[in-house]
Amino acid sequence: MIKDKFYVEVVLGNPGKSVGTSLKLSLKQIQKEIGILEEKLLNFEKQVHQDLLTSLKTIRGICEKTAIMLVVLTGGFERFSSPGELFNYTGFTSIIRESKRIKKYYFFNNT
Repeated sequence: MIKDKFYVEVVLGNPGKSVGTSLKLSLKQIQKEIGILEEKLLNFEKQVHQDLLTSLKTIRGICEKTAIMLVVLTGGFERFSSPGELFNYTGFTSIIRESKRIKKYYFFNNT
């Protein structure tokens, strides 16, 4: 929003120096506050769901940031009582094909 205001001031003409300075300072302050809040959220999630984060990071291809996003978006996977509910939430569908000795799982996006 602050970026938009600053852009409008520039497009409409030469903004007053005080207006431009004020908007730039406001933008910097908001960005700083966002960074602080993101750091607090990260620390909170690490404390509350440390075991879950550690388990998720053992899966190949899942880094710390991805693990945190999965935990945050799914509420620590507590929102779902079954894997099927999780797949429905994400828009993926699972298909199980079985033979006598082999069970194969296929996942595809249902959209």
